[in-house]
Order: sequence, then structure tokens, then C-alpha cells
Amino acid sequence: MRFLKNFFNIIDITRKVILNLLFILALLLLSITFFVRDVQEDPGPVITFAPKKINETTNSTISFFDGENYPLNLFEIISAIEIATSKEDIKVLFMDLTYLDISFTGILEIGTALNEFKQAGKKIVAYSDFFDKKNYLLASYADSIFLNQDGMVLLDGFSSQKPFIRQFLEKLNIGVSTFVSGQYKSALDTFTRDTFSEEDKLQTSFYLSEVWKSWKAIVVKNRNNISPAEIDSYINNLGKFTMEFDGDTAKLALDKGFVDSLTTRTKLTSQLSTLVKIKNIALKDNLSLFQDKNPSENKLAVLVASGEIVDGEYAEGTIASENFSRIIKKINKDKSVKGLFLRINSPGGSGFASEIIRERLEVLSQKIPIVISMGDIAASGGYWISMNNNRLIANPFTLTGSIGVWAALPNFEKSFENIGILFDQLSTNDLNLSILESPNENLSSFMQSYVDGSYHKFIKLVSNSRQMTIESVEELAQGRIWSGSAAVKNNLVDSLGVFQDGIDMLKEDSGIQDFEIEYIPTSPGILEGFWGSFNSFLETSLSFIVYIKPLEIQHILTKKRIDTNLICIVCPELN
Repeated sequence: MRFLKNFFNIIDITRKVILNLLFILALLLLSITFFVRDVQEDPGPVITFAPKKINETTNSTISFFDGENYPLNLFEIISAIEIATSKEDIKVLFMDLTYLDISFTGILEIGTALNEFKQAGKKIVAYSDFFDKKNYLLASYADSIFLNQDGMVLLDGFSSQKPFIRQFLEKLNIGVSTFVSGQYKSALDTFTRDTFSEEDKLQTSFYLSEVWKSWKAIVVKNRNNISPAEIDSYINNLGKFTMEFDGDTAKLALDKGFVDSLTTRTKLTSQLSTLVKIKNIALKDNLSLFQDKNPSENKLAVLVASGEIVDGEYAEGTIASENFSRIIKKINKDKSVKGLFLRINSPGGSGFASEIIRERLEVLSQKIPIVISMGDIAASGGYWISMNNNRLIANPFTLTGSIGVWAALPNFEKSFENIGILFDQLSTNDLNLSILESPNENLSSFMQSYVDGSYHKFIKLVSNSRQMTIESVEELAQGRIWSGSAAVKNNLVDSLGVFQDGIDMLKEDSGIQDFEIEYIPTSPGILEGFWGSFNSFLETSLSFIVYIKPLEIQHILTKKRIDTNLICIVCPELN
């Protein structure tokens, strides 16, 4: 007994030491955070912007353990460039885009801020070891583009690849019963087909063509020395051109006018100094020095809804209905918030969760103006939650629409039979909701009717929100995807616009000019996150107790619910 007592004392002491160390570490991290933010250095006449992964998330925190994330979110970057634009001593912005990881929406929004920077009489220089269609698009906003002398400009246009696993499922003897509303709703084609359907070919080709035209139009406008035909020729004859230049891809890019100068990292500083006529340029990123510190009683909230729409509480990379509804309710209670900019970047998800979030946004819209901005994708459920009679903007690269509904029921009856496992079932009714058998006529008719009913609700919702006839919506719906530009032409979206346009709209609708932008976090705070983890631990523990002592404790951990799917799971990615 004495041994056990000493043993537990050691464990208790160890626990206290670890907790104290964690507490001290947390204080140090907080202190460092405030210190880093408060210390101001003189950047000189040159700003350096060397981003890695740029997040749209509004969880504005410095990550000490993930070096891939840029310390500022997308909207903070835009604000920093705007502040630098207003400072007379700032003359040049240098961008090292070698490791850039960003959405096309983010490129357009930063590009808008860069144009304002140039209009103020300042210069922008862009550099990269390697250019692809993303970082080159952002580089095109610069006055001069530098390329590493051993690098290349590799532009491959846009394409879409989809997996089709029907034959794979057949080999595993796995059946999938599908229920779809919408001629173009192709989400389930991956389970039922071997190639693109004609409808999917039509909509995907149209979308890819639209975004490619938009990409070329932006580059041509920014560069002024290259035409759309020359861009296509460069891509389609890249092998031939590379042979002509003996494999020197950098000289090829220079010759074709895609870059203005070749350099190396060791020569970059001196070349840049000569170009902008400024000595002793430091190429260390310093954009974070330019932050808005003008508090105001009036706030315009910025909230990002990113990921698949799911039921329940917060989960990383998702839009969880309960968590998101709670955030919207907090905004509603905050009297200082005069407007909401909501960025949606989602392929959709649960139909039930989408409606919960839409209803909560509709309540909020009765109090304050809301501008909904579509990111790279706001389709299916992502479009559903946008239907609140608010201002709705997109950009040329946005994938939206996909107004359709689907559901699927897998069954493993033949798969189990193949390995010698047989099931027999007794039931009090004829619904037969089981993954072990194919759905019977009763269940199949129920599922199709349920999906059709959800689709009709979707159509009516769009009709009321967009002030269109049911017939007009049905012509544009059927699960078809649209580019942002096409969506504007078809009245599915109000206008093309970026973050800056959305803020201007909120200023106009709210009638305020003096305001502070507040970024609303979607992830739980430290304490909330701790309690969430603790509750998860309790659930796991209790479930173990339930298993061991079922007569003493009854604990329901899950519930069954049939739900429709408002998600574009195989929408073309912008590759």
C-alpha cells in the first residue's frame, strides 16, 4: 500500500510540474506575440512581401509551430498594403513569390490593392525561382518581373480530372443506390459511370473556358506586351520552343516577354537596388509592420465560412452548423457591429446544416447589412446559405451554382456474401434501412421523393431570394455549375467584386464612414477548445463504461438521421 501511495504521489507531482511548465510556456508565447506586434522597425523605402501559405481564415493568430502559414491572413495583407500606400516614405514593394500558396480569389484581392499602390506613384517588383499560373498571375500586377536564371515560367491552363470507381466497386461487390435531382448534378457519376457524362462535359468545359479567358485577360491587361494568342502559343508549343533555346527555359520566358529580367538570389539585392535606385535594400519580409491600429466604436465584421458544411460542433476545416450559428448569434448581440462581410469558400455539404446556417444569417440580415462574397467555390450548399436577400458578389474564378440535390445508399450485401458472411433480418416494418441489403421499393421511392422535395425547396429559395420566376431558376439549376462571370449574367449573383468592394458596399448600406474591421474567429478559444477536448475525453470514457456496465449507465452518443447532400464533391478543381 505504501508503494502505491508513493507511486501516486510521484504521478501527482509530475502532473503539477507539467501543468506549470505548460502554463509558463503559454505566458511566454503570449508575451512574445504582443512583443512582436508592438515592436516597430523602420522598413525604409522598400516593403518586402515574401508569403508562403496565405489563409483566408479570420483566426488572426501567429503560429509558432507551423512555418508554412504567413503571419497575416488575406484581409490583413490587403490592409497592410493599403496602409503602406498612404505613407509617402514608402517607394517600392518587392514580392518574392517563390513559395506562394494562395486562392485565385486572394490573388485578385491583393492585385486590387497592388493597383492602388501603383496609382500612388510607387513601384512593384516581383521575383520567383519558378512561375506557375498562380504566382505568375499575382506577379503580373508588378512593374517588373524577375526570374531566377535557372527557373522557368510553366503555364498549363486549367483542367479537370475526376475519378470514376464504378468498376472498382463492382470488383468489391459493393452496390451504391443513387438518388439525384438535377440533370447536371454529377456528384454521383464517380460511382455510376466510367467517363464524363455529356452534361458534365458541357458544364465543365464551359467553366474551364470561362476561367481561362479571365486569367488571360488579367495578364494581358497587366503586362501590356503580350496577347491571349501569344499565351496560348507559348503553352501549346512549349516543347518546340524549349528545344529552340537548348533547354534554357529562363531565356525562353525572357524572349517571349513573360519576364523582364533574369537573376540569381545572390545578385537579386544589387539588381533591385539598381532598378529602384535605392541602396542597401533588405529583402526580409516586413509587411506585418503595417497594421491598422485605429480603434472605432463602429465595427465591420469579417467572417470566413470555409470547408464542407456539416452538422454539429466545430471541426477543423469545416463549417459546422452549431458552431457557426453560435458565432452569428454573437455578432447579432454585438451592438458595435454595423455590418458583416461573409466570405464563403465551400463546395456545400449537409442540406439540413445549410438551412440552419441560412436561417441564422437571415435573422442577422434584419438587423445589419450583409455582403456575401464568394471565394474560389461557393456551390450547392455553399450557394444555399447565400440565399438571404443580401448583396452577393463573386469573382471571375468563382465556381458557383450546382443547384441540385443528391443522396446515396451503399450496400455491402454481395461483398459480404463473397467472403462467406451471410445476414438474415427480421423487422417490424417494410422500410429496410440497412447497408447490408439493397433498398427495396418502399425505401427507394421514399429517398427519391425526399431528394426531389429538397430540390424543389432549393429552387423556391433561389426564386424568392433572387426575385426570379420558378421557371427561370429551373433553367439555370439542374445541378449545373457556373463561373462567377456567367453567374452575374444569369442573375445568380449581383456583381463581380472583391473584398474592397464588399467593404465599400457595407459602408454605403450602414451609412458609416468611421469604422474598425474586426476579424471574427471561427475556431473555439483556448478555454472553449480545452473544454471541448475534455468533453470528448468524457464521452470516450463514458462510452467505455456503457460497454462494461450497460445496466448501470445509458449514454447515447449518436443519432440516426436521413439527410440530403448539397455538395459538389467532384466539381472541377482549378488545377
